Amino acid sequence: MANIQPSLNKWFPVALLVGVLAGFSVLLTIQVGALYGSWIAAPWVLFISWGGWFSIGAKTKRLSKYLAALTGGIVFGWLTLIVNGYLTAALGPVWGLPTTVFLAATCIVLLELTNLFELAFVYFLTYAGYFAYVFGGFGGDVSSLQNAVYFWILTMVGVVFALVNVYLKNKLFDIERVPLDQRNTLFDKEY
Repeated sequence: MANIQPSLNKWFPVALLVGVLAGFSVLLTIQVGALYGSWIAAPWVLFISWGGWFSIGAKTKRLSKYLAALTGGIVFGWLTLIVNGYLTAALGPVWGLPTTVFLAATCIVLLELTNLFELAFVYFLTYAGYFAYVFGGFGGDVSSLQNAVYFWILTMVGVVFALVNVYLKNKLFDIERVPLDQRNTLFDKEY
């Protein structure tokens, strides 16, 4: 039991910080959504990109790859809606969407072979999230490019929250005088 206590003392303020940021992000999107439209009142979108940032190790050297993957997933989602109409007309309703998703998924996985566009799982996060956003009715007409832009804005806000999260976590650790080698969770140490 003694080994748990120092870790809890060190990480409890960080947990509170994340809780405050999470609550604030929900409040912010709901309040701004009430003023500017339902498209922004989707706080769950922020958590896709916020949590995704930590899934790649929260390394700033990966930020450009991460932003490319978040954006790429949305682009593939939007293109799926466009291409699906053509393929459904050509192949019928049974084969149109499966063929469209097959093509998109194949392209996303092949991007793993590149240096800049290698985070396929992040593409899939925003690809799937985009469909939840569109078909959940948050942005209006499902074929609208405006939906993709709205969803992208929300994912970028999530990235901002992730970066603020990292910055404030490090400031808390500085105040607590936690040595650099003790600022990682078990997951961070495995990664």
